[in-house]
Amino acid sequence: MEQKNTDRQQFSEEEESGFDIMEWVLHFLHHWYLFVIGIIISLGLAYLQNRTWLPTFKSAGTMIIEEYRTSSSTQALMQGFGVQAAFKNVNNQVIMMGSNDLISKVVDSLPQLRVDYISKGNFKVRNLYSTSPIHIEFDYVAPEAYSLIFKIKLSPDGTYVITVDENKHFENLSLKGRIGEPIQHNLFFMTVYSNYGYTGKNELYFRFRDKNSLIGDFASRLKFNYVAEGSSVLEISLVSQVPDRDVDFINKLAETFLSENLERKNDAANKTIKFIDGQLTNVRKSLALSEGEMTSFRQRNQIVDVSSHSGQLMGKANQFDNELQALRLRETYLNYLTTYLKTNLEDGSVLAPSSLGLSEPMLMALVQQINDLHLKRSELNSKNPYFAKYNNEIENVKTAIAEVTKSMRAALEIEKKDLHDRYAQVRNEIELLPEKELEMISIERRYKMDDNYYTFFLQKRAEAEILKSSNTPDNILLDRARQITVTNGGTKSKTTMTFLLFGILVPALIVVLKLLMNNTVRSAKDVDKNSPFQLIGMVRHTQSADPLLVSKNPRSAFTEMFRVIRTRVEFIVQRKKEIMIMITSGESGDGKTYFCVNLAGVYAMASPRTLLVDMDIRKPSIVKRFNINQAEGVTNYLIGQLDLDEVILKLPGVDFDILPAGTVPPNSGELIRSEKLVEMFKELRTRYDYIIVDTSPIGVVADAYSLAFLSDINLYIVRNDKTNKSFFKKITTQLKLDKIPTMYTVINDVSVEENRYSKYYSKKYTYGYGYGYGYGYTGGGSRKRKEESDKYFQYYQDDREL
Repeated sequence: MEQKNTDRQQFSEEEESGFDIMEWVLHFLHHWYLFVIGIIISLGLAYLQNRTWLPTFKSAGTMIIEEYRTSSSTQALMQGFGVQAAFKNVNNQVIMMGSNDLISKVVDSLPQLRVDYISKGNFKVRNLYSTSPIHIEFDYVAPEAYSLIFKIKLSPDGTYVITVDENKHFENLSLKGRIGEPIQHNLFFMTVYSNYGYTGKNELYFRFRDKNSLIGDFASRLKFNYVAEGSSVLEISLVSQVPDRDVDFINKLAETFLSENLERKNDAANKTIKFIDGQLTNVRKSLALSEGEMTSFRQRNQIVDVSSHSGQLMGKANQFDNELQALRLRETYLNYLTTYLKTNLEDGSVLAPSSLGLSEPMLMALVQQINDLHLKRSELNSKNPYFAKYNNEIENVKTAIAEVTKSMRAALEIEKKDLHDRYAQVRNEIELLPEKELEMISIERRYKMDDNYYTFFLQKRAEAEILKSSNTPDNILLDRARQITVTNGGTKSKTTMTFLLFGILVPALIVVLKLLMNNTVRSAKDVDKNSPFQLIGMVRHTQSADPLLVSKNPRSAFTEMFRVIRTRVEFIVQRKKEIMIMITSGESGDGKTYFCVNLAGVYAMASPRTLLVDMDIRKPSIVKRFNINQAEGVTNYLIGQLDLDEVILKLPGVDFDILPAGTVPPNSGELIRSEKLVEMFKELRTRYDYIIVDTSPIGVVADAYSLAFLSDINLYIVRNDKTNKSFFKKITTQLKLDKIPTMYTVINDVSVEENRYSKYYSKKYTYGYGYGYGYGYTGGGSRKRKEESDKYFQYYQDDREL
């Protein structure tokens, strides 16, 4: 027997070590209604959430961002007329396109962005950017008005009423106006106009948009991506619920970017033309004076030409004048460069030397370098760490330019001195000519010098105008913006699946928590886990309180459960008769007495010599079950008032005899432990084949301890979904330590649903009912348990023959 218990405990431990998924599945199926409710609620919430869904659209345009390219001849002729070096990198151009300054200019050029027109339904809120029946033009908006949403009610007669939506501070505001007429308030000065000649009744909302909020909104949503790896085709995109507004913004952004690109290319040319125009004004005045002087002299002296020698001297003088003119031009640029670097550097790029015909390589490189640094610094704010770095580099370049200009001025003075010396020799020779011829040569020389100077500047100006006219933006708008696709098309299905998942998980969590927080015995596994005593049977729940339910329904499933227990008891005690069974429980209310009455009914089917003894003398209940008025019983016999024959009852319709508890004594503990009680049961064993003893709850009083050693087998009744696991474990452990002999457990009041997923029945034994009934073993245990099952079957067959 001890070996059998050891095998049972080992087998139980093996079962408990794994997670039984089918048991949980059956638990969930038992609570199917929670899942139905959860799914219905989740689908309803998903439907309401999907009603608020609005599509978001991706709008995009494409632009080719090209590296700056220019011909070598143009670069040599007029350096600085194209995009500066800092703009040549395509990544820099992308950064410039997303800059706040450029977005600010785009917002300024699209006044329709400054007012949002909104329609509100029961579930959806839409922006009526291109479909609004009205549009608003304003001259002034107070700062506090930007945080308000205004409601406007339009009437068919062309009037409207403006109120503030959901704001307690302005709940009394109500402004009346007429379409097309200005309206003034301390919050705004504006005029409401009708679109498409609309004159119907409508109700919508509008709000004013602050410029900074618009810049932040578009800057945060603006995306730049190259269409293909390695290409310079840039996609400019925005995603929102208002695709028409995004399309307008992207198109205007591209136009503004190309326009600024062209302006930067024309900046140097405009400065060159401005400088040349200033020089032409001065030269034009000087040329007019010299031309008038020469004409007047010829008319007065009737001189048409000078002699050949005079012409040679005149030619030399003109050559020196041209050289002197070039020196003056270089000196003029050096003066311009010195003054510009000191005062006007913040105005933009420095005029390149090559634009005036100067080809000093070092100076050209330094001017190009300071232009690049200035451009890089202009893209940063003063707080950027690179701003100070560029400032230092600009100062260093300015110092280098000052050194170069100083050396160039020294060289210029040497050239001027040499030129003046040679020019003085020619002048001395000219002075030897006749006086009138000498004066004519002087006038003619001044005229030619002014004419050449004027012609040079005209040529340079024409070249600058030609290059300016031929300038085009470096980048090309490939595709204008358009609506491309819906970006949140799968949101509805995701929302439905998410809510559905919660609709399943929440009921599952409720079921799990309910089971984990339920500390009562609910299955055979709970008994095996919390008790050292083997489980030998389960009794299903029944709605009937009839104490003779087994006797009246011998072929019911309820009766079959008691037959199983009877057969196992016979197998344990190794005999079919002369069996005394003590039945107890942990506390009252476990169905102990109801179990005793029906177990006695099953034994009475095998033999009429069956006795049911009520030993719960502290709280007798059997007499109540059968509505017996007799008060005498066991206690009266034990104190010597009556004989056994006088207290044993034979009730009509009851197949077994009953020995009531009798009068409740004041010393019940002493009576239970008396020798006369032992003698009574010895006498009863000679009269009856089966004795069923109903005792007091062993978890409350100790009366059952004395009877446990007198009986052949002791049954501990556990009530399903009532007996506390901790209390049950504590009592049975104590009974094991007290060495109570042959103690076994029975689960009472098991519901049909829970019986379905009981591991004890699903993994060990199955029962079938039909026209007849049979038993089969389906457990996966050892050969020894299979042999035990065969013994159960043989005992049962012998019992039926009786």
